[in-house]
Amino acid sequence: MEKGLDYVFNERTRMIIMGTFPSIKSRDVCYYNNPKNQFWRIIADIFHNNAVIGGDRDERYVCLLDNGIGLWDVIRSCQFEVRSSLDSKIKKGSIIYNDFWSLQQKCPELKCIVFNSQNAKKLFDGYLKQEKNEAVKAWLSELTNNGKNVLPSTSPANARKKPEEKLKEWRAFILGNI
Repeated sequence: MEKGLDYVFNERTRMIIMGTFPSIKSRDVCYYNNPKNQFWRIIADIFHNNAVIGGDRDERYVCLLDNGIGLWDVIRSCQFEVRSSLDSKIKKGSIIYNDFWSLQQKCPELKCIVFNSQNAKKLFDGYLKQEKNEAVKAWLSELTNNGKNVLPSTSPANARKKPEEKLKEWRAFILGNI
C-alpha cells in the first residue's frame, strides 16, 4: 500500500487544489515534485514568486499558504498494479479516500475546492457516491461548484493543452476565486 502526502492547509485556507495521488517523484517529498510537472511554474507566474520553481518544499508551501491556498489529494492511500505514477495503474478496489469532512473544522474560511485534472474530479465523485452523510455531500458539492471546478492537469502526461493555455486557465480561476 502506497501512502500519499499529508495535507497542506491551515485555518486561513480559502481554496484547496485537489490532485489524485502523488507521483513516484513526489511521494515522501513534496506535492508536484516532478520537474516536468508545470504546477510550480504556474504558481510562480501567478504569484510572481520564482523561488517556488527551484525552491524547497517549505518555500513552496509557504507561498501557497500565504495566498490562502492549500493542497491535498483525493486518495490517502492505494495500491498500484505495477510501480507507476499513472492514475490508470491504481487498483480501484484499493483506494482509501482522505477525510474531507475534517475540512470543516480545519479550514473554517474554505470557499472553494478545485481539481487539478478531470481524473481528480472523477475520483472525488467516487468518494461522494460512497459518502452516506447527505450534509457532507451537499457541503462538498457546493465547494466544488457541483463538480465544475476542474482545471487542466499540470502533469507532464497531459499534453492536450499547451503550457501557456494551462497557465491562462489556472491564473483566471485562482485569481478569481481566492
